[in-house]
Amino acid sequence: MNRLYPLVLEHRLPTAIRYGISCCVMVVCALFQLALQMQTGWPGYFLLLPGVFVSGLVFDRGSGVLAAVIAVSAGAYLSYAGAVGLDFLTANVLFAITAAGTAAVAEFQRAELRRVMLADKTKALLLQEMAHRTKNNLAILGGMIRLEARHGGPEVAAALQATSRRVQVMAEVYDHLAIKEESRSVDMRYFLNDVVEKVFQSLAPSGPVAFKVLCENFSLPHNQALAVGIIVNELVTNALKYAFPDQKAGYVTVELSKNEGLNLAVSDNGIGFDETTESVGLGSTIVQLLTQQLEAELTYQRLDPGLRVMVRARSGLGGSH
Repeated sequence: MNRLYPLVLEHRLPTAIRYGISCCVMVVCALFQLALQMQTGWPGYFLLLPGVFVSGLVFDRGSGVLAAVIAVSAGAYLSYAGAVGLDFLTANVLFAITAAGTAAVAEFQRAELRRVMLADKTKALLLQEMAHRTKNNLAILGGMIRLEARHGGPEVAAALQATSRRVQVMAEVYDHLAIKEESRSVDMRYFLNDVVEKVFQSLAPSGPVAFKVLCENFSLPHNQALAVGIIVNELVTNALKYAFPDQKAGYVTVELSKNEGLNLAVSDNGIGFDETTESVGLGSTIVQLLTQQLEAELTYQRLDPGLRVMVRARSGLGGSH
């Protein structure tokens, strides 16, 4: 419906051009009516009415009235048989009433369509404003958590910083939120780039660690995008904290595709997964819960060197919209 806004709500064409287009539309309709009359031998009017309706609906009342006048004139010309009799006058008067009624119906439909579109546009603006306010509130909350982290011990500070990063991911969702028809979706390519970049800025790895995000150009509903974003946040955070000790150089790669389901992979070339260490931390629990929300499978794959964590939703995109 957004594509119809400029057509129905905003007229950027000058009046002369709108009237000229209406005349051209009616000429085309009259030529079709003339061709039909020449083939069948019977005069008619019905092919002129669509031109009246289209002109009145697409442009304005004046264009509809002009099209109706042209239609009546063309109808009179096509039905003229050399004499002006009662049948000729009756048929053309009735057609004039019909053409005027068609123009009126087109104007009514246009007014109703305009009302619906204005309401839809207002709703979209309100949703965008609400998303903007939510993002700002989350950003403020994240800032407050970071300030609180400065006054706690190392463990408390680390926990609060991790919470702040999760709140930041939520704020990023609203920053990339787009209102489309009745849904709210997030462009995943730009969203994931921002998420990973914010994690690197927050943790600032001691060694030269680079990142790369490989994501197809598609969007996801906002709740699924949030789940994917938090999973990526947790996995990239773990890679930066544990995969590159002693200023070890390396890279972290995030891949997301939408091929027969949702496929997410976060890999690194660090020291790999230590089987003696059990993953019972809050971050691991969050990843497992969000994987279940996406109705996906979580798997770990050893690399040489490094580790790849994969989240696959084979049956399609899980979760509610």
